[in-house]
Amino acid sequence: MPGGLASNTDHRHVTTTPLWVPLLVAALGLTGTVLGTIGGVLITQRRSDRREALAWDRQREREREAWAREDAARTFEHRRQSYSDFYESLRAMALRAYNHGMGLSDDDAEELPEGWQSPAFQRLQQLEMYATLSVSVKASVAYSAVWRWGHTTKRGQDDDDFYAGQEAADETEEVLLAAIRTDLAIPGNEIRPRPPG
Repeated sequence: MPGGLASNTDHRHVTTTPLWVPLLVAALGLTGTVLGTIGGVLITQRRSDRREALAWDRQREREREAWAREDAARTFEHRRQSYSDFYESLRAMALRAYNHGMGLSDDDAEELPEGWQSPAFQRLQQLEMYATLSVSVKASVAYSAVWRWGHTTKRGQDDDDFYAGQEAADETEEVLLAAIRTDLAIPGNEIRPRPPG
């Protein structure tokens, strides 16, 4: 039919895509989107957990460092106090031996009474808990020198043996003081020479 309408059967052959193909493409797209979203969430969560774990570890490390600093400061204060307490009791012990040997003590006994050294010995035991090995050894040597001096001193002795014991006690005491000052990082810890006599 020229110039007229075409018949129904001429060009009616239209190809159509089956319905299942767009549905499959949509399902694959939806599945890909869901899997991509879940994968993204998992990756993000993993990274977030890792960052959180690192932050937690850093916080715990800072707390450990702060506790260590507090412990060191507390230990230093205990050490300083034990050094000071022992040194004062050692000086009191030496003064008691000196007064007894010079005949200045109230006690009329020939020898110092039993337990005259006990306060210094108790302080020495406390010092040994916090002291460095060097200071602990020097404290023990100084205590022993003062104890020997007092133990051998007779009331009103005032002789060469008395002064030799005093000198030995004073020397160990000076060495101890220098070691304490060094351990506590106190400036000017050199041993000062004693005046003669």
